[in-house]
Amino acid sequence: MTEVKTAMLLHVPFFASLLLDMMEIKVGKFLNVFPPGNETAATDGKTIYIDEDFLDSMPLPEAVFVICHEVGHAMWQHMGRGKRYHDGGFEGAPFNPRAWNYAGDYVINDMLVKSKIGKMPGLGLLNPQYTSEMLVDDVYREVMKNPPQDDGGFDTHILAPDKANQAEWKRAAKSAANAAKAVGKLPEQLERFVEKLLNPKVPWQEKLRHMVTRSASRDDTTWAKPNRRRLINQGVVMPSYTGYCAGHIVVAVDTSGSIAEKELTAFMSELQNILDTSKPERCTVIAIDAALHDVTELMDGDSLLDNMPPLRGGGGTSFIPAFEWCKTEDTIPSTLIYFTDMYGVFPDEAPEYPVIWCSTTKGPKAPFGDVIEIDINSYESDDDEDEDDDDDA
Repeated sequence: MTEVKTAMLLHVPFFASLLLDMMEIKVGKFLNVFPPGNETAATDGKTIYIDEDFLDSMPLPEAVFVICHEVGHAMWQHMGRGKRYHDGGFEGAPFNPRAWNYAGDYVINDMLVKSKIGKMPGLGLLNPQYTSEMLVDDVYREVMKNPPQDDGGFDTHILAPDKANQAEWKRAAKSAANAAKAVGKLPEQLERFVEKLLNPKVPWQEKLRHMVTRSASRDDTTWAKPNRRRLINQGVVMPSYTGYCAGHIVVAVDTSGSIAEKELTAFMSELQNILDTSKPERCTVIAIDAALHDVTELMDGDSLLDNMPPLRGGGGTSFIPAFEWCKTEDTIPSTLIYFTDMYGVFPDEAPEYPVIWCSTTKGPKAPFGDVIEIDINSYESDDDEDEDDDDDA
């Protein structure tokens, strides 16, 4: 291990700095860490465990790769995120730890190989389809289309709450990058990965999916599995959260005169994504300009292709009717999502439920709720594509 650390300090000081600053390594025999017959390497995001026989069996470049691989898991906080998904489900569905392990390994190994850091052991997972330019969540979704049946890779992933928060890792990564750059040991490819870590550009669709799941998935409970923490700490039997269903979501669609067809196309595309990924038990779609025009009920499994909500409107804009409808119907949604350009009259008081504003502009600031700016230019109608084809011809 002394040789490995020395090699890292000389050749990959970025990972060496992170290791010394944020983590610790233990070498030995850890029967409580590794599954029988798979005694290799493991991490919980804070400690790296290396089986001594596995370490002895590897050439130095492979050992460097393995240690940097474990640091990568911690740096991107794969263990903590996996723990949260394990406890609460992933986008309304049960979480598959094995698929999450594959996804994390694909992302990290691609980064290390492209940065020419050490040498990947033969057991390493690498697939050109899954690159380090992708979010691990997106890779997980792809892997889940054909879930792995066996454990792969050369390490064990210990899902555990993060020992350090994102701000601490960013600080450490920035310091490590500066130190490595000062001695000319920060490859261009690795520098791009560090920039991505320090200044992540998360697609707005990803933010919306995360917010909907975060806001809604805590509503459903079950008495079949008592809340373990409350039972142990307080001796109180309480239901646990299922986390596998988004409950009742209300989607308000701004149909005022300032909303054109391309905005409505974007709104409906994201509404379908919400139905597919959050799997709400019930989704109420209300079309509103200055007044409420249409109310459409969608249930679990419904598709907009079969039941497209009417979107009448064309007048001025007031956001108040959507919240008044909830009061009148005695409805407390898991989440209310408002697709709009943000130019309108807001209610005086915030409701008791979460609100997500999906804005097509940098318009007025919402007095409550979370705001996501959506990019309507990422959506093109079939007519636009046909016109492009005609132009090419």
